[in-house]
Amino acid sequence: MAKTREQKKALKEMNLKTQHTKKYKWVRYLLLAALAVVVIYLAYYLIRYNFYDHYRDYLTDYTVEEGTEFKALADPGASVDGYSLAAESTSLKLYVQTNTGNIAIYDKRNGETVYSNPPGADDDGIANASNKAYLKSQLIVDYYNTQRNENTFDSYSQAVELGQIEAQSIENGVRIIYTFGDTTAATGIVPIYINKDVLEEVLSKMDSSAEKFSRKKFVPSDEDENLMVMLENTQKGVSQVRRLNEYFTEAGWTKEDYEREMSAVDVEGSVPITFKVPIDYTVKDDYLEASVNMKTVEENGGGAIHNIQMLNFFGAAGKDEKGYILVPNGSGSIINFNNGKGTARSGNDYSEYIYGIDPMAADYTVREKTTSAKLSVFGIFREDSGILATIESGASLANVSAGVAGDVNEYNNVYTTFTLRGSDTLSMFGTTGSEAKLPIVETNYYDAPLTVRYTMLTSENKGYSGAANYYRDRLIREGRLERAGSETGDIKFYYDVISGVEETKYFLGTQYRGLTAMTTFEEAGEIAKDLKDSGITNQVMNLQGWSGGGYYHDTLGKIKVPGKLGGTSDLEDLSGELLSMGGTLYVDCAFQKVSEVSSRYSASNETSRYYGTGYIGEFGEVHPATLRQTSSLGHDENIYYLISPKFLVRYTESFTDKIRDYDISGISLRDLGNELHSDKRRTNVIDREQALEVVKAQLLKIKETGKNVMINSGNDYSFAYADDILNAPLTDNAYPVVDGAVPFYEMLIHGCIDYSGSLINLGNTTDMEEIVLSLVENGASPHFVFTKEAATDMKMTGLNKFYSTTYDGWKETAVKIWKQTNEALSKVSGAYITDFKPVSEGVSVTTYSNGVRIYVNHTDTAANADGISVGPKSYVVGG
Repeated sequence: MAKTREQKKALKEMNLKTQHTKKYKWVRYLLLAALAVVVIYLAYYLIRYNFYDHYRDYLTDYTVEEGTEFKALADPGASVDGYSLAAESTSLKLYVQTNTGNIAIYDKRNGETVYSNPPGADDDGIANASNKAYLKSQLIVDYYNTQRNENTFDSYSQAVELGQIEAQSIENGVRIIYTFGDTTAATGIVPIYINKDVLEEVLSKMDSSAEKFSRKKFVPSDEDENLMVMLENTQKGVSQVRRLNEYFTEAGWTKEDYEREMSAVDVEGSVPITFKVPIDYTVKDDYLEASVNMKTVEENGGGAIHNIQMLNFFGAAGKDEKGYILVPNGSGSIINFNNGKGTARSGNDYSEYIYGIDPMAADYTVREKTTSAKLSVFGIFREDSGILATIESGASLANVSAGVAGDVNEYNNVYTTFTLRGSDTLSMFGTTGSEAKLPIVETNYYDAPLTVRYTMLTSENKGYSGAANYYRDRLIREGRLERAGSETGDIKFYYDVISGVEETKYFLGTQYRGLTAMTTFEEAGEIAKDLKDSGITNQVMNLQGWSGGGYYHDTLGKIKVPGKLGGTSDLEDLSGELLSMGGTLYVDCAFQKVSEVSSRYSASNETSRYYGTGYIGEFGEVHPATLRQTSSLGHDENIYYLISPKFLVRYTESFTDKIRDYDISGISLRDLGNELHSDKRRTNVIDREQALEVVKAQLLKIKETGKNVMINSGNDYSFAYADDILNAPLTDNAYPVVDGAVPFYEMLIHGCIDYSGSLINLGNTTDMEEIVLSLVENGASPHFVFTKEAATDMKMTGLNKFYSTTYDGWKETAVKIWKQTNEALSKVSGAYITDFKPVSEGVSVTTYSNGVRIYVNHTDTAANADGISVGPKSYVVGG
């Protein structure tokens, strides 16, 4: 019986062990499964975000030619006195002064000479010593010192006057190498920091009194146990420094020894701040190119270059000359010489970033609403000659500035500044006052060639009109623009159709986002037919909100056409209907601004970041009270993220693979042709020039789908890919210094790319006569936005700003405006604009390549131009 009890006990214990074993097995399995999930997710995360670098496939590098000892070319009968001939092309001679860095361009076609710096700079009656130094400088460098305070070096006082300039010969030109900053130390050839062993070796070569004196002047360094540092009092004592230099020299110490020792010391401030900056000048045909290749720039002493201003006074005009400056302000602006408006002290000089300021470097607060500069061009023009400047490389880093005589000097000038390193401030918690803000700068400068081409224009291409004709022809030759077909024919009628809009809805008390059909694809087709019946056949429909998420759609790596709008079949039918009428359907796509409501986007991983704080680039509408551009104004969809160029590639590649399967005519790019931003993520900074390379590659990829491409408010780099441009700038920003708007943007693309102005039914004017006159004057087509349903249906969405879109309410006005505009522009729809001339205040004449002239009178009284009478608020077609 006892044995049976023992057996039962043993059996029970064995069962318990078995149960425990099974239990622990399941625990182990669960732990292993959890670990596997973590490992898989980590691998997914690393592959998808950290290791993804396809954007690098689109980045390019550049090489720099080796220079040789400068040798002037033979120049019998020199064209410019006091200069040496460095290179010569079919039209130009490049001269240089190797001791000053000044260059001169002699034009063999008209005998005129253009100087890099005004020959009469020393006689300027206004400029103080600093401004005279600027007048005589080819480069001005703004930099951060070791305390991260900003300072300035100019090439004249900080290189030329110090004898720190060298000239080299390069193919078709000359290289001038400046060493900015005083390379001579306050302590002469005696280093402030010196290796212990080296110091002992030097001391061993001195006599006893010199050795005793010198030894007392150095103490062990707190920075490095192997270093000795000169006493601070000794550094400031002139007589002590003089004696040390005498003793070190007698011991055989040289300047080369000093430079070797100081360069080996890794102590901040031990070496004076200096920069070596070469600039290359080359001539070919009728132009000069000036280039600073950042690959060859050297920074020493802890200084960090922020900006480089290039050739501030190239071709500058004196106070007695007549002419004007062209700047890329909106459609283009002119600034007349000596207009008395510009004052640098009050901020009235012109200064504008090309393609707008980088959002990742801009302030959140928006103080004024302006149109960004869309062209990387500027110029300066006299009566029978001119200089057209085009930024060939580095445009996305550039700022164009212009000033008039009478403020800080007696010259009218325009030039480029390149921003080569960003800065930011960190707020330090627990501190107050000036110490609460810690300034930081990016570790590395942006490595890019900074190249500006200065084309010398003769009387054959006078003024900004001649410059536009010249530049257009060049863009066509280079394949960046393409000649249109017929010079005449009906102009296009551009209209956006808002299809799907998501809004917050409720079901049984539960909140969700649901799609509202403002215009189904079938209804969009009905609008197109109605417009055709009204006489408009050349239609361009920009279909917005056609995909998942509606207007504020999800990322387009996946394409989903909502059935509520009609689905894929109705979308393709709509495209076919427009095509059969002679029109085009574009589907609207946003790639760079991703709405906060997107469900397929990782904001924390895929968004560009600020350098200092590391915050992501999150923006929104401008709040009317705070003026900060971060407000949702009550609707989450108004908040958007700026996708990093690194991840832009993923979405465009996926989109282009899928969109080929859809039978639609065109792709409209809401932001890919006008938005350009960097990613300042510290572990992987992508500067704007690199971002530009990535964006252009994606534009090409979309163009290669074989579908038409429409660009919204396109920057000039998008011209090569655009069939149509929406919202082209038809005027300039009314900056105080400018004297008038010119349609330089339109002069470049008319006859190559069709374009429209901004939305008429959401504009700030109800003067339909003025709208028509503006369109006719600029050669632009009208542009509207329509919905089938009432605009009030969008009042509870982020699109409540689209307050007047109902088609039935706008049809009559839209048709009338198109017909009135078409009456004039149908005669020149495919012709180039070859000349634009303001005749008087509010009166202008536009000349086209087919000989047609259009006279426009914006005033309330009749005007006369070229013997033609133009009634008030009207136009006349002549020629």
